[in-house]
Amino acid sequence: MNTSRARHVLNSLTIISFLIFGGLSALILLLNVPLTNMTVSLPFAFLFISTMTLITTGRISDQPGLIEKYLLEWLFICVFITLVCALVFLLG
Repeated sequence: MNTSRARHVLNSLTIISFLIFGGLSALILLLNVPLTNMTVSLPFAFLFISTMTLITTGRISDQPGLIEKYLLEWLFICVFITLVCALVFLLG
């Protein structure tokens, strides 16, 4: 797998997810929405994805030979946390 291409895609995903987090947080602040489980879970999911993607990109830069392992771990962790946030959003 091409490590430079994977790092470029992960860096782009980090930036996009952080911008979405910032936009959602700004909407919460501007609209003066009360902080409940529903309003906090969606921005948290994007913040978590951004952070995990940044960490995974750093791990790939350190050891490019384990790129498949790192990407698989990243995918499982992000899917799990996204499902938890969706459950909190639905039940909140």
